[in-house]
Amino acid sequence: MAREWLVALVVVVALLLITAMARRRRPPVGDELAAIFGEAPAPDPGPRARRWALGALYRAGVDAEADPVYAMRVLRQAEPRLSLAGARSLVAAVS
Repeated sequence: MAREWLVALVVVVALLLITAMARRRRPPVGDELAAIFGEAPAPDPGPRARRWALGALYRAGVDAEADPVYAMRVLRQAEPRLSLAGARSLVAAVS
């Protein structure tokens, strides 16, 4: 009985490790925004990215401070290459 539990535990741990290793790796947010907006990589969004985000939100009539989740959605719809982390960073930078 104990041997079956040990085998089951090893199988579960192995599956968890395989799942964790197979997860998609994303570049850092600064690198992503730099590639999209043609800026030097930095931890915070650069001026071009912030200007674009403000324009996209203005055109959509969205207040990033009032509804940050909807603002992230609007930014991701306007720029499909933008990840959720990138959109979150932009909303934080403009609000």
